[in-house]
Amino acid sequence: MTDVDIAGIGIWSERFANWDEFRDALAGATPEAAGALKPELIPARERRRAPAAVKMAVEVMDQACRMAGIDATDVATVFGSGMGDMQITDYICRTLADAPRMVSPTKFHNSVHNASTGYWSIATGSHLPANAISAHSNTVAASLLEGAVQAVEEQVPVLVALEELAAPQPFRSVIETEEPLATALLLTPKGHAAAPLAALSLGVRAEAADTPAAMEIAGTGFSDNFVAPLLPLLAALAHGEASTTALPLSSGSTLDLSLEFATAAKAAQA
Repeated sequence: MTDVDIAGIGIWSERFANWDEFRDALAGATPEAAGALKPELIPARERRRAPAAVKMAVEVMDQACRMAGIDATDVATVFGSGMGDMQITDYICRTLADAPRMVSPTKFHNSVHNASTGYWSIATGSHLPANAISAHSNTVAASLLEGAVQAVEEQVPVLVALEELAAPQPFRSVIETEEPLATALLLTPKGHAAAPLAALSLGVRAEAADTPAAMEIAGTGFSDNFVAPLLPLLAALAHGEASTTALPLSSGSTLDLSLEFATAAKAAQA
């Protein structure tokens, strides 16, 4: 088992823009449009050119650091997305087919899978490691395991950011995601954070896991989003409830997540 603490959380969708609004949605409030994404860490000029995937990631990463009260320059990062920026991929493929010389240099620049970690590192001035992972539907498990092991082995806070965009039509045969979803968990070594939200234990077993049942939140369309399997754990965090979650890590292995709360952390969630 690998044991870490969760010190901060960030979350964004088109229905709720932060952790408080997510908790309201869980309590039965009807989610409304979250409004335009304007992550403050990215300067206005760069923000206008940044794609939605970058804005989503930077927004939730900033939220998690702010909640934890940890300087963004002091955290390593792991960014995970099963399909990457499908919107830009679709644009580039269509443009290459019709008018190859018209591909936008800015969109090409933003098409790489680690674009979000690049924007984050530049915006925060961080020199700590920044990794990017893509493992299709196993991305959440792979990213959390990478982040937790790095936090323990290197004894540094690690910010794990996970996101998936809505899928344009050509991608619907692979993933039928209707709405984008992004979340971030700031994982710290045991004892590093003064007041962690919860303790998280991660273990790997050599057995295939069933695909977790989709968690429904009224008014949203996350059922096929690759980040959605993490929603039950986030709901348990919001309610201050201990929980166990099994996520597919590969075709023959499973990542088991166990969430526990100290008395003080549990009271803070109420």
